[in-house]
Amino acid sequence: MSGWGGLRAMVAAVYLFALGPIVITATVSFNAANQSRFPPLGFSLRWWAEALGPRWLGPLLFSVELATAASVLAVLAGFPLAYAVARRQFPGRDFLAALSLGPLALPALVTGIGLLQMLHLAGLEALFGLPALVLGHLVICLPFAVRTIGVSLLSIPGNAEQAAMSLGASPFTAFREVTLPLVKSGVFAGASFAFVQSFTDYSISLFLARPGSSPITVTILSFLEYGFAPTLAAVAVLTMIVPIVLIGAVQRFFRVGDFLYETRH
Repeated sequence: MSGWGGLRAMVAAVYLFALGPIVITATVSFNAANQSRFPPLGFSLRWWAEALGPRWLGPLLFSVELATAASVLAVLAGFPLAYAVARRQFPGRDFLAALSLGPLALPALVTGIGLLQMLHLAGLEALFGLPALVLGHLVICLPFAVRTIGVSLLSIPGNAEQAAMSLGASPFTAFREVTLPLVKSGVFAGASFAFVQSFTDYSISLFLARPGSSPITVTILSFLEYGFAPTLAAVAVLTMIVPIVLIGAVQRFFRVGDFLYETRH
């Protein structure tokens, strides 16, 4: 086998390893039998009907709302932090940059336990549910926004705003008309990464959720206590579709790929 042939075989094996479980799961969701068998025994949409019912659709929509809130707040909080780190020099700048990325270094399980203990000791048990989940997901999503926005800011000339102000623009106008359009791809990339991180998280949600305010990941884990059913296969496919649609839409309208691959036109 030639060198290129070996490379193609290796790439094919990697794709098979990565996509094989997804294909199997999607196929099982159409199983006619009440068993998670592959290949499926017949064809049925019964499990999809259950997956789109209130039992699963409610937590799925709750996860979308939670991830949207966490990603928006992560961008709003991360932009000024990234701007200060990327464009300003001040004492403690390196420490602040490291602190903003700290949640990436900690296991999410540790972060979840810490937030649970903090809210309990502060007497804020009433926040458990959506408020606590938004707070917890903001903690783990903030590094993605700070990092991507910071990279975008570092990729544009540092004197771009000064040039605009020398032509009569106010600092706010220079920021709005020059800096913000140039870092737009990084902003939406950070929001997308934050959304996916929040949508797929279970370690934080497991400690901060409450009945009636549980994301889809916690609902799936609770259901798994009773075994794996074809319904879960359909639900799993739905949880994959949501991030894929989001990334596709963001790429279509905001060219996130230009940020990821440093393409400039």
